[in-house]
Amino acid sequence: MSTLLSSSYFSHPTSNYQNYFYTNAENEKNYYKSAKQSSDFDLEISSGELYHLEDLDPSLLLDDQTSWSLDDEDKLSNLALTLQNTLLLSQRKRPKRPPEGYLCHLCFCKGHYIKDCPQARPKGEGLTPYQGKKRCFGEFKCPLCKRKWMSGNSWANTGQQCIKCYINVYPHKQRPLDKPDGLDVSDQTKEHPQDLCEKCKGLGYYCRRAQQS
Repeated sequence: MSTLLSSSYFSHPTSNYQNYFYTNAENEKNYYKSAKQSSDFDLEISSGELYHLEDLDPSLLLDDQTSWSLDDEDKLSNLALTLQNTLLLSQRKRPKRPPEGYLCHLCFCKGHYIKDCPQARPKGEGLTPYQGKKRCFGEFKCPLCKRKWMSGNSWANTGQQCIKCYINVYPHKQRPLDKPDGLDVSDQTKEHPQDLCEKCKGLGYYCRRAQQS
């Protein structure tokens, strides 16, 4: 919504200033009402979408004793910018809801995306998505050679070395063993390279034994 601030409205700083915004808000409300009656679209008229003078910063209001100069372009420019910011703040966007049947990739519940998941850990906390103590499925991608692999021996805050680059890589995706969500379940039968597993080297033995003990 764009608002044109004409200099004629500021020749008398108080009355014209207030009348302008009251009139503009009323005209806009009438416009939406008429559009709703003449259109097949369901237009929702919300008072929160219309701006009101009481929502503005009181410091912007001018009294009758305040001297006003039309040559003071900085004040006029700052006032227009402040009004524009006020309008933008009043029109807050509602968070988008995912499609029906969509499951959060973290908690497998409906109604929200992973970025809005209540179980999401704060950014910068931990080295892996999963922060529990159980073994899980993990998906890895080497940042150097871009090689991808999956492992059923993934743990919280531990990684596996890339077989080509020999750098430690942390999983960017982890899932419970009972809900693999597309990860390679057949990895359970594959030989686990303990020399490439940070968990195995830290324990000094096969990491899967730690879950059994």
